Amino acid sequence: MTSPLEKNRLSLRLKPVFVGKLAVIDALEGSAYSYQEGQFVEILQPNEGITKEFIGNYALNLGEHIFVEQSDYNFIDEIILEQLTKHTRSLSIGDVTKNARKQVNLLTMQMSSLYDNPFNDELLVNQFQNSKNLGILLYNNKNIHRDVFHNLSKQKYHYTHKQPLLSSIMLLSYFQHLGLFTETEIQNLFLTSYFKDIGMSFIPREKLELAHLSEFDKQLFADHAENSMKLLEGRVPLSQSQLNIIKNHHFLNTKIQAMASGEVYIPDQDFISGVESVMMSSIDILVAMIHERPYREARSSFQALELLKKVLSDEYSQEFKSLVFFLKKFLSK
Repeated sequence: MTSPLEKNRLSLRLKPVFVGKLAVIDALEGSAYSYQEGQFVEILQPNEGITKEFIGNYALNLGEHIFVEQSDYNFIDEIILEQLTKHTRSLSIGDVTKNARKQVNLLTMQMSSLYDNPFNDELLVNQFQNSKNLGILLYNNKNIHRDVFHNLSKQKYHYTHKQPLLSSIMLLSYFQHLGLFTETEIQNLFLTSYFKDIGMSFIPREKLELAHLSEFDKQLFADHAENSMKLLEGRVPLSQSQLNIIKNHHFLNTKIQAMASGEVYIPDQDFISGVESVMMSSIDILVAMIHERPYREARSSFQALELLKKVLSDEYSQEFKSLVFFLKKFLSK
């Protein structure tokens, strides 16, 4: 039996991990715990087998996170990295839809680890290379976009970890639909979109669940775009143009907020927005709105488009019409 003193020490030793990550291993070397009524409760004993049923029941009844020893946490990350690297080599072999689904899930799991440790160069470079290969697979297989998007939508990952891929998959598909960009341009925009929110890793987890933020909290969120650029600069091969889009990718949100409060929107004079940055920001807003958050229910695609219409219909009327037409098919179940 664990003594009261040992239970108190657990909080210093244990690391929270998304319970779905346990699917990549057979067992843990140490125990695993849930956190119930202010204390840790042992859920898995050392070397006890892990089943899909256990993971599903835990997620349903006890929450998204399970607490494991640091050594097991590191081991899970190593397995995900190994599986991603191995799976990437055979992405185009066999059933590409299943391959893309698996790649998306592994990337999302690894993204959660990257949020925990955004200065880990190995994790970041691995994410970049494997998401790049996913982008190539998606570009070459237009027929799988909707399936992969809707499959990820149903998964129970934290919204900050799956939002980047959801918006990036939709963006890639939309730009292919437009037919105005080259393959290289679309691939670069896919990667830009995917990594644009890595600066959210600086925001404490509990702040991400709040509907009402203090002025200090609002500034934390406002800073995430520039923090994303700073985290990525010089560490992954993104151009200055891509970094500028990342730094300013929330400009449309700022414009919407200004309109809502009756203020005059004054854009950053150093940033020239083009259709690619406008649509990247638009799709990011749309995807966020149509998915639920801990502090609100999901909005309908109609509500999301009504909001975007206010900021797009004048200057980008043709692109907005194309977006509406595209979404009628893309979001249909």
